[in-house]
Amino acid sequence: MNDSAPLVLGLDIGGTKCAALVGDASGAVLDRREWPSAVSRGPEAMIADLCTHGADLMERFGGRGRFRGIGVPVGGPLDAQQGVVHAPPNLPGWNAIPLRRIIEERLKLPAHVEHDAAACCLAEWLWGAGRGATRTLYLTCGSGFGAGLVIDGQIYRGARGRSPEIGHVRYRDEGPTAYGKRGCFEAFGAGNSLPRLAAWLFPQRFAAAPPAGQELAALAAAGDGDARAVLGQNALAVGDACALLGDLLVPDTIILGSLARYLGPDWMEQVRGRFTAAALEDVSGHCRVVPALLGARLQDCSALAIGRGGAATEAAQP
Repeated sequence: MNDSAPLVLGLDIGGTKCAALVGDASGAVLDRREWPSAVSRGPEAMIADLCTHGADLMERFGGRGRFRGIGVPVGGPLDAQQGVVHAPPNLPGWNAIPLRRIIEERLKLPAHVEHDAAACCLAEWLWGAGRGATRTLYLTCGSGFGAGLVIDGQIYRGARGRSPEIGHVRYRDEGPTAYGKRGCFEAFGAGNSLPRLAAWLFPQRFAAAPPAGQELAALAAAGDGDARAVLGQNALAVGDACALLGDLLVPDTIILGSLARYLGPDWMEQVRGRFTAAALEDVSGHCRVVPALLGARLQDCSALAIGRGGAATEAAQP
């Protein structure tokens, strides 16, 4: 690496874990620290941890002058234009938190706060499964069910800097509750919703002790019919979400996050099958539905992608 090349500081905020990392404009991670989020402590304690680790890493790499900016992916809803976080479901107490202003005041660098799904979408467009696409969608399929959209290398934002919140859209009249709404897409399609989906579908077996997603995957792999049915309902919902977004936005690529990695090819084939059956033929015939290519690196790369600043197309596409 060129010792004089500008670096990027990433601060990744999640409901389960947080991380601070240093990388370059090509998406390479040079150093990284991770710790449990412990969200019950509230936003001030969590932000203090992020800034402490971030400042230490910057000092280790030559100080603030080596860095071009800070990338901060975080779950929505949020106003990405103003850098204000508005009560994400997995971050209790984060109500109208001016995250960008706080981080910029403490670390004295430009900070770019972005919806985590949009940040992941940009990272996959730059360095992963979205390379060469003009319109790329990303669905998190993890702790939540967020959607990010990149058009010609630029993140799409709605009014007031908002990102699409497909997880809150009602999918069925009945079903588990997530994101404050019964039967929404997040309740059926998110990785973290698998236990509640199992309890809803098979209450006599699973309501008392809902199995975690990994346990359900292991049961399904061993041929358990109930577990296979739970994963099948989940894949059906993700496929329907892809069809809805595909018909509405007509992307060339839809990239799927966490569950595509953890549940593998069989789950992906179910999702693609439902997408093909439910979407317009002209959409399904021209839109790829693929797993995220960056794998375990995706969250880190998402922070670096937005922290680069400037034009997204810089040194990105062939």
